[in-house]
Amino acid sequence: MDKMKVKNESGMVSIDLMVAIVLVIAAVMLAILIMPTLSHEDKDWRIKQYMTATRATDNLVQDAGEPGWEAEWTAGNYSNVTKMGFLYIENGNPQQKVLDLKKVKALMGAGYEDNVTRAPWWEYPNSTTSYDQRENAARALGLGGYNFYMELHPVGLNLFNSTPVETNLNNVKVINFDTVTVVDRYVYIADPDNPELIKYLKFDNKAIHYRLNLWVW
Repeated sequence: MDKMKVKNESGMVSIDLMVAIVLVIAAVMLAILIMPTLSHEDKDWRIKQYMTATRATDNLVQDAGEPGWEAEWTAGNYSNVTKMGFLYIENGNPQQKVLDLKKVKALMGAGYEDNVTRAPWWEYPNSTTSYDQRENAARALGLGGYNFYMELHPVGLNLFNSTPVETNLNNVKVINFDTVTVVDRYVYIADPDNPELIKYLKFDNKAIHYRLNLWVW
């Protein structure tokens, strides 16, 4: 009797072991089949977001936008603007890597001024940006369906206080830094109202180098 009991228990242990092995093999096979798909989907999503952010940034610094968009925007006709860009045009000639101060202010507002260098800098959306402005800006920039935030600020100025720039970024609580895409471009800014041919914004008689950062998530 004891021998039969031992035999039965041995058989049960063998069956349990086989079931456990089958479950482990099934789990491994499931992981092999599912994980590449998830990885591919995640990679595809990130690439699409990066390309969208890159295109929007390039349009801002390499394109002047549709003619007169800044006047329409300043007048509050946001839905009439289909494409915006900051590129400076001088006598019909695009000035690469140079932004038009009027266009920058049309979208991003008056901005802020550094206490020491008097160099201006901007962010968008900002405290004065309405929901309607933000949504139409996203559409005109090709960022419809995405959240975004951007800053345009000087780089390379030792006397420029960058703390407010960093503070404003940190105050954008809605940014998901786990999924955000960041694109930046380095430019100069020209004031078209200046009587000189191209008058960059300057400090200590030197043109200020600016950095445009765009966060998309």
